[in-house]
Amino acid sequence: DQGMQKAAEHYYAVAAEWWGEKPTLEQFITGYARRGTLIRQLGEILESYPLIVMPVSSEQAFEQDADIASVESMRRLMAAQASMMAIPVLGFPAMSVPTGVASGLPTGVQLLGRRFDEETLLEAATVIETRAGTFTPIDPR
Repeated sequence: DQGMQKAAEHYYAVAAEWWGEKPTLEQFITGYARRGTLIRQLGEILESYPLIVMPVSSEQAFEQDADIASVESMRRLMAAQASMMAIPVLGFPAMSVPTGVASGLPTGVQLLGRRFDEETLLEAATVIETRAGTFTPIDPR
């Protein structure tokens, strides 16, 4: 699909801006060590809290095809959704849960949990979804 190819091209262009075209072994080792530090720090925070509720994105829902519109649009999308990209890299379970509709666009929260404790996330998501109810952000016709 050309859309997927264009999204991948834009993603790699932004990633190259962040990490360079071809990171060196030293840069990789430094990044891997930083990952280990972040895993430890986040794990320590989660010792006190079973889960963290946070935004899914730092911006409202993006327009359709924002990822393929341009490299600049992808840069904005990736920056707004950095937490959704970082959490899986660190190996922590997370999920987004719909909470409503604002200005015709879906809204929600992201739940972040302790490593290997998906059960707590699923229980919390069930409570949130039950209280939020059912809604349709767009007319399905």
